[in-house]
Parts: sequence; C-alpha cells; structure tokens
Amino acid sequence: MAKALAYHRPDTIEEALELLAGPNRVVLAGGTKLNDRTRGLPGDPLEDEVEVVDIQALGLDGIQAAGDDRLTIGAATTLQALVDSDAVPDLIRELARAELPSTLRNSATIGGLVAAGQGESPLQAALLVHGAGATRVGPNDELLTAVSISTGGVGAWSGTGRTPADTPIVSAVGRKDADGVIHLALTGVAAAPMLVDSADPTGGLAPPADFRGSTEYRIELARIHSQRVLAELAAD
Repeated sequence: MAKALAYHRPDTIEEALELLAGPNRVVLAGGTKLNDRTRGLPGDPLEDEVEVVDIQALGLDGIQAAGDDRLTIGAATTLQALVDSDAVPDLIRELARAELPSTLRNSATIGGLVAAGQGESPLQAALLVHGAGATRVGPNDELLTAVSISTGGVGAWSGTGRTPADTPIVSAVGRKDADGVIHLALTGVAAAPMLVDSADPTGGLAPPADFRGSTEYRIELARIHSQRVLAELAAD
C-alpha cells in the first residue's frame, strides 16, 4: 500500500501539470487504483511514498457527442455514469456494470481504468472494439483528460470466469460497425486486451499460464468465446 506524503487539489490543468512534473507524484481520480501497486499509474515509479494530485476539481467528467457517431467521455467520468447514460453504447454500459460492484463504480473513473491498464478487463476490450482514442496533455502526456469512442454498430461479448462475478479468465468482445466490419478483442491472452483478426482470432497467441489456466486452456477459451461472439454478431 502506498503512503501518501502530501495531497494536492489543483484548480486548473496547468496547475495539475506543474504538480505532476515533481518527483513521486501520482494522479488521484476516483481513488480506487491508488493502492493497486501491481500496476503503475502515469508518472508513478511504484514508490512506497508518493504525493497525490487530486484531479476532481478540473471538470474532466461528462459525456458529450463529438460528431461522426463518436462520443467524448471525460477522464473523471465514473463507471456508474457510463452505466446510467443512454448515449453510451449498450456493450460498454453492460461491461461497465460488470467491471466493479456498485459501491466502487460510483468512485472509479474511466480515466483510472485506462491509465491503470487492467489487462483482463472486458471493459477495456470493449473500448478497443469501439475505436477508443485517448486525449492526453502535458510535455510527456502526463495527464489523461478524455477518452473518445465510436457509438455505431452492435456489440457482443462472452467469457469464462471462476464465478459469475469474477473477472473472466479469458473473454472475447466484439462489435459489428455500421459498415458491417467486425472488430474483435480478447482478454486474458496477453498483458493487455488486444485486437485480433476475426478470421483467425487465436493465430499466433501464446498466453502466459498461471494458477487459473494453462496456455493451451486459455487459447481454447479464446477460440470458443470468439466463435460465440462472431456467431452473435453475424445473427444481428
């Protein structure tokens, strides 16, 4: 667990960037990822003692149409806000609801999710198939301010977890866009969710084994769930 030596709450992005330029400074958004020391945050050297920069006063929340069937989601927008918004594609709403229990969804932010890089997150995979783009500011892109996604098409997903509430060991997440093009991503087969060729989803995969499954098991799950997603999308 990180020990916070100081707390900063800037009022402007410029002030936030100035603070983040200092040593051992980490972004505090919803606060659910600060003590997850298994993954670094932007600019976080994984030190035991840090100074936190709270970005809640920067006005980085909200969901807005961005034209051309795209949506801009402020980095400080909570996962619960995604669940509650009719403007957000159904696939992302469903996977945002599944990402965390309701008590944490009201704190966790989309920016924190993206920055923390949750490698087995189906929601991260959903962002990929929806053509997610990130807006960052600062000399070294220190601060994530927004995520944009495409809203068109239909989506589907399938996965296997140890329990229904568990993060899936492997999952497949897909979207058929308005032009009929299939976008497919897998989780649990690499360090981060990855886009794959829908014609050969498991080609070249070599997922690392762990206590939840061998390499061969993960490849087989990827094959099965890809087939299920592709079949569902073909039926729409």
